Amino acid sequence: MEPESCCYIVGETHSVRSPALTRTIDLKQSPPVIMSSYLEALSKHMEAVNDLNAYYNSLSYEQLKAMTFLERVQAYNWTFELFAFAVLAIVIGSFAYGNAANKSRAKKFFTPMSEYLKNDLNFARVGFRTADGTVLPYMVQHANTWLSTFATGRSAIDSVSVRAHLLPRNNPMSMLMDFVVGLAFPSLVNNDSNEYCEVIVKPNGIYVATENSKINTNAQELLASKFKFITSIVNKSFMSDARDKNYFLSLTLTSENNTLSEEYVYMSELNQLNTFIMHYAKGKDVNEILQKATKFLQFISFTDLPVDRPLSAAEWEAKQEPRVIIRSNFPTSQFEIDLLKEITSLVVEVVDNFTRDLVNKTPDLLITAEFQKKAKHLRTQELSKIVKEAKEAEAEELKEKRQDAERQRIRQLRKTGEQEKIDRKMKEKRERRMRNKQKQRM
Repeated sequence: MEPESCCYIVGETHSVRSPALTRTIDLKQSPPVIMSSYLEALSKHMEAVNDLNAYYNSLSYEQLKAMTFLERVQAYNWTFELFAFAVLAIVIGSFAYGNAANKSRAKKFFTPMSEYLKNDLNFARVGFRTADGTVLPYMVQHANTWLSTFATGRSAIDSVSVRAHLLPRNNPMSMLMDFVVGLAFPSLVNNDSNEYCEVIVKPNGIYVATENSKINTNAQELLASKFKFITSIVNKSFMSDARDKNYFLSLTLTSENNTLSEEYVYMSELNQLNTFIMHYAKGKDVNEILQKATKFLQFISFTDLPVDRPLSAAEWEAKQEPRVIIRSNFPTSQFEIDLLKEITSLVVEVVDNFTRDLVNKTPDLLITAEFQKKAKHLRTQELSKIVKEAKEAEAEELKEKRQDAERQRIRQLRKTGEQEKIDRKMKEKRERRMRNKQKQRM
């Protein structure tokens, strides 16, 4: 007696037999079959949507003409339209809510931060001036996701720029896709996909004690020689990520010290620089500030090298710029805003005191001639690696171009028939060599 159903597997063919039906499916044809099933399901859904108004569509023109406007509205099934309207309302509502949320966050942080730079740190110009003379405390770009402010006009500080990135709350689908892609392929996610705040303080090498003091004329010389070093205080929670995403931190040595809060590490190009921030932060308890910022601050770094690794000697020279980078999470509470103000004030004071010691040539400078020699040697070695890699990349590119040109030449010869003649001559030449070798052996 034959069983009700059975399955035979032979090679790449599956056969399913039953008393009522015998079907054979070739596995090589499975993708089209799957696509066909999807299209069939989609077609059924479309038919279901069309059937919503089966009654209305069955009415003749005379019947519709005999109805009043209200009767026609009642006869029509508005389910699909209402669903589409609801989706549109959700999209518009989420866009408006996301924009309002980002605007509120930006105003809550940048307005007091701009006032602090102007009133407490005494910068002459803060914000951006428009064409009609209006001063904006901060600039908004890309649908309230990128925000920035700027301050300048102060002794020892060339400028302070504050920039922040917020999530695109006006586009929830984009946020969802970034999150899903980040889970599956973290390397494909942009470094700027998360919320963060970055304060960049650029020194100018000029120190004046009072408004009537003379300005030192060796500012550029000080910047070019004394500010070429890397020293950082990095939160242990962000240490690996900071090193991976910042080229200048990849050149540093990591070390712990009793003088530093246990939640942080020093990352400096030379260990003798580890005390730099503590030494010049006179009158401030650095560890107390750092402990309060454990869940907020990522790193404070003095550096002259770029964030991204240069690919050529020209790029290396162009991107060298002494600065201090304060990287943190975006401040969302008044406590975090006040904390970032305090950290910014700390960095400004360190730059002030260091510049003053450079201008006054105090004997207890940490940046000595021996250190400058070591720093220069490190940069020379790194530059030689970049130049070597650039030459190798250029040679590889030139080799590929030559290979492409040779392949193109061979294709051209084959089209004209010349390649066959060349191959025949080479074959005859190889045969003559073989015959000559055999004669010599005999």
